[in-house]
Amino acid sequence: MINLTEQQKSKPNSKPHMPIDTLQFVPGIWVNGKYIWLQNCMEKVIYDEELIMKVKQEHIHSKIRLFSIYVSNHSNQPKEIKILAMNHFLNVGQDHFTFVSPTDRHIFHHADKKVFLVNAQFNLSGIKEYTTMPLWNAYTDHIWSSLQRGNLKYQPMVKGPSASIFAIKTSIAPHQTNKTITYTISGSNKKELISMEQALLKNTSISL
Repeated sequence: MINLTEQQKSKPNSKPHMPIDTLQFVPGIWVNGKYIWLQNCMEKVIYDEELIMKVKQEHIHSKIRLFSIYVSNHSNQPKEIKILAMNHFLNVGQDHFTFVSPTDRHIFHHADKKVFLVNAQFNLSGIKEYTTMPLWNAYTDHIWSSLQRGNLKYQPMVKGPSASIFAIKTSIAPHQTNKTITYTISGSNKKELISMEQALLKNTSISL
């Protein structure tokens, strides 16, 4: 894995303790042929790119986990980046099933009798680039078809221990900050999840 030159701020991990059947959310960033995952923190300073990435969780519903991802460009040049988001279960049960739905651009994780929907919003648009991976490949270069261009290797489904990953391409102007929202909704079936997502997106208190 190719890490960026950066410094992690000394902050405790703000993620709450989660049940074993809850999806773990891991934000990341790709820039100039390099990438990094924020596995144990919610803020990164990337000095060689003059970028700062901050992640904040918003508590809005017991079945919805929503994160706001802020990337600030402190340089004098525009930055072409990709916001990355990985989701996977903390346990490694063989009954897991992860797949992407290209028709409605959603990611679904199945475990036991629970279903999880993963999606994001950026400039009023959802995810367009996504993949699934066996969990043992999730934190390696095997997720990329081209690391230099930041293209994910497309794999529509995985059975067993697995992770979903999506990327959102954006350009950040000098001294500007871009915001992306990603969320996970849990329920018992797809219909319930879509209904909850529609209600979420209509909620005017959430700035998408």
